[in-house]
Amino acid sequence: MLEKYLEEKGYKLKNEGDKKVVDMNDYSFYIIGGNKCVFPIPLPTGKESLDDLVTMGIQYARASRLVQSLGSPVSYSVEGSSVLVIKEFKDENELESKLIDAMDKIESLRYFI
Repeated sequence: MLEKYLEEKGYKLKNEGDKKVVDMNDYSFYIIGGNKCVFPIPLPTGKESLDDLVTMGIQYARASRLVQSLGSPVSYSVEGSSVLVIKEFKDENELESKLIDAMDKIESLRYFI
């Protein structure tokens, strides 16, 4: 269900070992174990160019909008120069259903703007 949806939207789902990476062209996040989404948000180091900061802003906006649409509770961790926002679901069906709904919401917002 998720793979077909992503394909229709022009996105990709890639298997990388124990995780699936959802590539939305300008933002990527991953799924672990079929029931956990991990949304990386880059942290500025002070060495970024203006273009880098714009790209980081796009990634932040994508991640925050997806997480907001998925709802709480979420957990956080810091890995290198990224904050990882982690949303767990009861099973893969719930993850796919809610993720597709959240992605539809951010796509409609993007076209509205």
